[in-house]
Amino acid sequence: MGSDLDVGMKCVKYMLFITNFMFVMIGFLLISIGTTITVIYSDFELFIADHYFSPSALLVAVGILIFFVSLFGCVGAIRGSTCLVNLYGIFLILLLILEVSAAIAAYAMRGSVERYIKAAMNDTLQHYLSSEYIQDAWDGLQCRLRCCGIIDHMDWMDLVDSPFNDTVSPASCFNSVGERFEPGCFQQLVYTVSESALLVGTAAICVAIVQALGIIFAFML
Repeated sequence: MGSDLDVGMKCVKYMLFITNFMFVMIGFLLISIGTTITVIYSDFELFIADHYFSPSALLVAVGILIFFVSLFGCVGAIRGSTCLVNLYGIFLILLLILEVSAAIAAYAMRGSVERYIKAAMNDTLQHYLSSEYIQDAWDGLQCRLRCCGIIDHMDWMDLVDSPFNDTVSPASCFNSVGERFEPGCFQQLVYTVSESALLVGTAAICVAIVQALGIIFAFML
């Protein structure tokens, strides 16, 4: 009976070690996803509120914490220390709360992204001719997302003293062979931000589910 129990504990220990190795890889993945999305958002920061950066930044923080907590769990599993492993389990629960928070924030922000981006675009477009910073931001947006105007290129005609018309648009509205980008930037940017938020939320939930296994194994040891 005692032998069977020892075998069972060894199995749990090895499963915990394997799970921790997975968490190390997941930690790197979360850091990569969070960093990539933060960089994407920073390219369009003029049109995106600061709080939209929070879920991706939180994802990076969780990834870093998971990496170190997993190493802590590996040490506890190798040594067979119940105290270390239980402490590791508590850390995982705290990380689980952070991940769920990141997921909720990311999903919640998807609901307000259209309203904020539309307002930011309407406001900044009117200052395109008077602000070099805004001009660079709009040109970068149109080149990066291959779009023109808010809804379409006709938006450029609404500027005060606009030099643009149905055939003349900012140079950033055209590709290298002189063809104008047809999509408006509003829908393109909303799609980019919404999909990024969805990726953050989904990644956080998936990691939380896998992490629940680590918590179970930690308290079984």
